[in-house]
This record gives sequence, structure tokens and C-alpha cells, in this order.
Amino acid sequence: MKQRLSFTYLIFILINTLFVVKYSSRIDAFNGYIVALIYTLLLSTIILVYIRLNLKNYYKPLFYIISILFFVFTIYLNIIVDGNTLMVDRWSAMEVGIKALLNGEYPYSAVDHLNGRTSNLPTLLFIGIPFYFLGNIGFLQSFAFLLFIYITLKVFNTYKGRLLCILLLIFSPSYLWEIYAKSDLMSNFIIILAVVIFLQDRIFRSIKISPLFESFLLTSLIMTRITAIIPISILFFKHFYKYSIQKKIIFIAVSLATVIIFSYICFNKVSNLEHFYKHNPFELQNRQLPSVLSFILIIIPMIYSFRTKGIKSIIFLTVIFLLLPVSIAFFTSIYYSGFRATLFESSFDISYFNMVLPFLLLSLIFDYKILLPTMCISNSGLSDKTKGKI
Repeated sequence: MKQRLSFTYLIFILINTLFVVKYSSRIDAFNGYIVALIYTLLLSTIILVYIRLNLKNYYKPLFYIISILFFVFTIYLNIIVDGNTLMVDRWSAMEVGIKALLNGEYPYSAVDHLNGRTSNLPTLLFIGIPFYFLGNIGFLQSFAFLLFIYITLKVFNTYKGRLLCILLLIFSPSYLWEIYAKSDLMSNFIIILAVVIFLQDRIFRSIKISPLFESFLLTSLIMTRITAIIPISILFFKHFYKYSIQKKIIFIAVSLATVIIFSYICFNKVSNLEHFYKHNPFELQNRQLPSVLSFILIIIPMIYSFRTKGIKSIIFLTVIFLLLPVSIAFFTSIYYSGFRATLFESSFDISYFNMVLPFLLLSLIFDYKILLPTMCISNSGLSDKTKGKI
């Protein structure tokens, strides 16, 4: 467990220091590497002090006060930041895609403020519609933050652990970048994490769930981003394998129906097949890695699904298998373009590492049990099954 804790904390630091180095270096007075070192030392010191503190009854009010204040901050930041001034187009790609969809046009032809196009699969466009009508796509990040608060309340049963999890999130420059840039990437994976927690709880407690509902829910999530299949297959493939033939047929039939319906809604306005080949979300999402390698990295988690013993192992394996494709693409970019071009000249989009962050934070808090004797996992279906080996 100590080795796993060291690994997860190292990954947490590395992801965040990439953002610190990249963006602090744009300020002439700062040396990005020194700022990253200061950040690492400061954060590590804060965590160690926090671990040794015993604030008794103050954890609960602090948790809610900090959560509410930061939620308000996310709304404020999304309002005051003019997305059109950003050199990041995830928000506008989603916005123009939704606008085209609602106008009966092909969403993947719509051009955003940086002349890019949306790479969001159908479900993520559907998720963005309420926030489009609210007038600010960035509010999706505020909603996702509330959802993450709920996840911490569901998973951990002490406010010391819950507060630590929220503080680590708030002190993550990579997450602050997501909010500032109005990016939907991490929000997407917070939603996926919430569903993983929800289904694992019911699987552990043997609560019957309709295969119709399971199939629709999981297929819908897979149709947000291709990499969503990684946490879903780790969570569910073992249980799907144990289904009766009849349940498997029902599950597959509903899944296919969901894919067909969602695809029809989003792709039926494409002018011709050639246009689809040039403008589709699959090509944009898969351009970082060769298709064969992407396929392999999707199949392997299905095999590892049989080794999971509970939510801890599911979360940790998800961290590993989400980290793999992003890391391979990152180091491939360094090999061909060099480190400077990869990090500072955006040959690679380091925000892809943010897919890992929601799962990484939970894994960190799970393993911090060895340092926080009073903190334990919730006594619900997310508890004792986590003791098995990975």
C-alpha cells in the first residue's frame, strides 16, 4: 500500500508540475522549474501538516464552507473569463456543436472560435445542452465540482478525508486550468467516476439493476469519449461475463440500440460519406495514438477486470490504464518533437492527463488511510471489499 501511495502521489505531483512549468514560464519574472519545485515542497508540507493536525469538530464546517466558496468561485470565473480570448477551444467546440445539433445541422462541421471542430461524442453534446441554455458552457465545470463533492461524501465517512480530497483538487493547477479554460474533459471523467461509484455500490450489495438500465447508462458513457471504455470495462466486464446468455443478449441489444439512436441524432445530417471521413469525432480523439495501440489499450483493461476485488482496485487500475495511453502519446511526442516543443509549444496537449485526476485523487485518499488512522472508507458497499489484492 505504501508503494502504491508513493506512486499515486508522484503521478499527482508530475501532472500538476507540468502545468506549473508550462504556464508560469510565460511570466518573464518566473523560472517555471523553480516555481514547480516551490509548489511541490509547499503542497507536500501542507499535506504533512494537515495529516498531523487534529481539528476535531472543525472538519465538517470547513468542508462545506470551502466547497461552497469554491463552487461560487467556479461560477464567477466562468462569468468573468471571456472564452473568445482563450487559446483553448474545447468550450467553443462544444458550444458550436450543440448549436448546430439544435439547428438540425451536422455538429462536426461547425467551426469554433479557433477554427477547430468538436471531438465530443454524442452523449457529451447532450450533457452540454442544459449549460448551453444557461448561457455558459463553462457551468458544466461548476456542476462537475458539485458532483465530485457528492462522490467524496459517498465514498469516505470522515470529514478529514473528505476535506483532504477537496483540498487536493482545489490545489491542483491542472484542475484550475480546466475551470479557467472552460474545458469539459475532466468534468466528463468526474461524471464517469460518479457512475462507477454508483454501480460498484450496487454490485457489491447485490442490488438488482435492470440490464436495460445498465446497458443504456454504460453505453451512453462510452459515447462521451472513446477512453471512457477503460474505467467502464474495468468496472463491468467481469460482471457482464457472468451474465446468463439471455441477459447478455438483452444488454447487447440495448447497447446497439443506444449507439444507433445517438449516432442517428448526431450523424444523420452529414452530407456524404467522404465528409464524414474528414469531419468526425473519432478521428480527432484517436489522432494521438495509432489505432492498433489504442485497441490494445482498450482490450487489456477488460482482462484486468477479473482481478478487481472492490472499489479501491477498480479506481487504481483505472488510474494505470488511463495514464498509459496519455503517457505513451506524451513520450512519443517528446521523441519526435523534443521536450520543449511538446510542453511549451503545444505539440502535445498536456490537459489529457486530467482524465486521470478524479480517479487519482480517490486513490490517494484511499491509501492515505495508512497515515490517517481515524479515516476509513464508508461502511456502505464501497468498504471492506477494497481490502483485496490488486
